[in-house]
Amino acid sequence: MTMTGLEADTATAYRRFATNEARGNSPIYEAICLRIADDDAVLSLIATLPAPKRQPNLVLGAARYLDAPSDDASSFVNWLREHWDEVRAVALSRATQTNEVGRCATLLPFIVDAARAAGDGPIALVEVGCSAGLALYPDLYAYEYVVAESEGGVDSGASGERPLLTCVVAGALDEMTNATPHAPVIAWRGGLDLNPLDVLSDDPEALDNARWLRALVWPGQDERASRLAAAIDTVRRHVTSHPEDAAHIVRGDVVDDLERLVAQVPDELHLVLFHSAVLAYVDDDTRTRFERRLHELTHRPGGFTWISNEAPSVMPGTRDAVAAAWEPRDLRGRFVLAVDGQPRALTGPHGQSLTPWDATN
Repeated sequence: MTMTGLEADTATAYRRFATNEARGNSPIYEAICLRIADDDAVLSLIATLPAPKRQPNLVLGAARYLDAPSDDASSFVNWLREHWDEVRAVALSRATQTNEVGRCATLLPFIVDAARAAGDGPIALVEVGCSAGLALYPDLYAYEYVVAESEGGVDSGASGERPLLTCVVAGALDEMTNATPHAPVIAWRGGLDLNPLDVLSDDPEALDNARWLRALVWPGQDERASRLAAAIDTVRRHVTSHPEDAAHIVRGDVVDDLERLVAQVPDELHLVLFHSAVLAYVDDDTRTRFERRLHELTHRPGGFTWISNEAPSVMPGTRDAVAAAWEPRDLRGRFVLAVDGQPRALTGPHGQSLTPWDATN
């Protein structure tokens, strides 16, 4: 189960986040969430937030945005208790918008496949839940695909001027283990978000938004912070020198406002639409309506490919296939990547790993 903050029992939600999400990824976040789960006073404070705002990523990110100490769980929780009013204000005004560009490493091979199947022509790329839009520029980043059995560690951070996105690949994916896939020509980019973030301009608000994105990076994950900074710099330079390639961003709901964005896509372009770690934050009825709308897009003139990259239990249309292939304990800390509603791979939540579906069961 993905922790979104929608669960009725806040203590259980934080304990699940500690064991299912933070464990193995951020030891300090694991320790902090376990401590919060056993602290009735802090749980009572968190319970004053609306249910969608209680999620650990948001509450802990708000505290880090305000410079909470992140080197000791006890100090962090004490600070959280003492500064709750300020943390609450940030949590109410912000949203979880990680904009993890590392996920481009797991998405790119399937974007390439979609373009190839459509004739290798230029494509339109759209992201639902785009945050600052950094993942809409996969063609600007450097990639390294490492075979799972190979020796040596994985260092994913900044490489020269561009972010280096490193992904450990398990199974026989020749195009990733033998050669890095080349991004197709992206002729049009667009994004949809309830609260899109500007991090590319010189406006003071853009600097503050970048600070918020940095606060959402988990403690101890310095490589994620480095590639976030490099991605912002890379995309900012590109858009400054190529203003015609700025993404078309629509502020709105994932279902109700999707048509406003899709209607702008040139008919002659094959549309590749993706979303990653987004639909966990809406209810199941919204997910079902979203899936139904995307299936309708298969009839658009230039063609359509839908790539979803969400936690295993999120997408209604893939739950049965996931449940038939895996026990819940085997899916902890992994996403299911599906193309047009069919599971194709298991992925690391931050793009750190990719296992083709056929190699997993």
